[in-house]
Amino acid sequence: MMRSLFAGVSGLRNHQTRMDVIGNNIANVNTVGFKSSQVTFQDALSQTLRGASAAAKGRGGTNPHQVGLGMTIGSVSINHTQGSTQPTGKPTDLALEGDGFFVLRDGARQYYTRAGTFSMDEQGNLVNEPNGMLVVGWNADAKGNIDINKPVDALKIPIGDMIQPNATSQLQIGGNLDANVNGQFRLGGTSKITLKDTDTEYELNVTVKPTGEFNKFEMEISVITGELTIGDNPSTNSVSISFTVEDGELKPSNPSEEIKFYVDGINIATIGLNNATDGKDLFDITVTDMEVFQPTMDYAAPQVTQQSQVFDSNGNSHIVTTVFTKISDTEWKYEANVPGGANPGRGTLVFTNGGTISSVAVDDALTFTPPGADPVTIALDYSAMTKYAGESDAYLLYQDGYPTGVLEGFSIDGQGILTGEYSNGLTKALGQVAVARFTNPAGLLKAGENAFAESNNSGKADIKVAGIGGRGSITPGALEMSNVDLSQEFTEMIITQRGFQANSRVITASDEMLQELVNLKR
Repeated sequence: MMRSLFAGVSGLRNHQTRMDVIGNNIANVNTVGFKSSQVTFQDALSQTLRGASAAAKGRGGTNPHQVGLGMTIGSVSINHTQGSTQPTGKPTDLALEGDGFFVLRDGARQYYTRAGTFSMDEQGNLVNEPNGMLVVGWNADAKGNIDINKPVDALKIPIGDMIQPNATSQLQIGGNLDANVNGQFRLGGTSKITLKDTDTEYELNVTVKPTGEFNKFEMEISVITGELTIGDNPSTNSVSISFTVEDGELKPSNPSEEIKFYVDGINIATIGLNNATDGKDLFDITVTDMEVFQPTMDYAAPQVTQQSQVFDSNGNSHIVTTVFTKISDTEWKYEANVPGGANPGRGTLVFTNGGTISSVAVDDALTFTPPGADPVTIALDYSAMTKYAGESDAYLLYQDGYPTGVLEGFSIDGQGILTGEYSNGLTKALGQVAVARFTNPAGLLKAGENAFAESNNSGKADIKVAGIGGRGSITPGALEMSNVDLSQEFTEMIITQRGFQANSRVITASDEMLQELVNLKR
């Protein structure tokens, strides 16, 4: 009778323990990084009333007679399945997708967690926000290199860190130079030439009048109109009269026209033309001691201009202006210059008929010496230029200089790399978050505050980086939520409640039986 009482008591006690675990799971249904637990039971000792006997001499064997003495807890195991990922928008919040734990340090002790609620403290340490434990990983050197083979250390953001300026040494320009573009003659002023006849001098005004885009250098000088006309005929200093041949006679092409001669703006002679005029006796002009005249014309060759920002050793910016000038259908010259006494960079781009670069002939490198800074020599690269029909457009592809930069913020990527963002637009690695992996994560001890500690059965922490060796990846700006399944927990609660009720009935029934036994002597 007493055995049933003790068995019922063990059932009550252990079902209460199971209910405690279920209650803890439900309480942590919204706890970041929480891992639920589950309880299993096993029977306790059994009292043997009679042992088993073997078969012998025509009689069969018998089984043992045993009475159980109740039940006990078999295990309270941790469920390390993945919880759902909840975006938070906070850059320092990290969620692990897959196996592994973030590593925390509290003095000399090391802990492990799935709750990546991290932030930065006043000293620049990356810490676990709820309790201030330091987040562990590898800090980068001054050049942004990370050595994950070194021992881990507390991650620290170098507040106020600066990137020293770097002078530009390479400049690459890309784009297209219009294959169909042509130059133009610009309108010029009036030039004067002096004609001498004996001792008398006359001045003749000659005006350059462009007729369109550049085609040829062939031109015609007309002393009648005082104009220099660009045309398709070779240059000449003579008056040209056109005649047609009719019936064996020379006749003017335009018989109604008149030829007028002006000297210093005064009409000194007029000759009319008609079909009776004989070209042989039309007029005769003799100019002696004529001044040699070489008219100049302002020709605008096709040009494309591009400007790029470069830097000197002090981080000061300078503007490099590159001017591309068309020389022929397959050649463009370039000249790159910086205001203030630079030695321009010059060369020639030679294109194939298909429009791609055939060769780049470099005549001079671009060099200049800024005030108070080291001399700057820039290697110019135009190998990415093309020559196709279409609008000309040149733009900066790359230059390796930059000014001084001050750390303004940082971000964390999927491998846990902390990348610093500087005021000059550059980025640099600052460190990397460590991720630990265990042979038996179920063997870890819960240490409170969402942390775990090593145990004798968990194995040693294998600390590496996210994404390798079976470790999960990191999702920045998010947190892993609790993996508690409420529907499962409520089902377990009902089962546990019924088990507790049944065990209480065992105790009640045993008590009633004892009461009947006591009443026998009445």
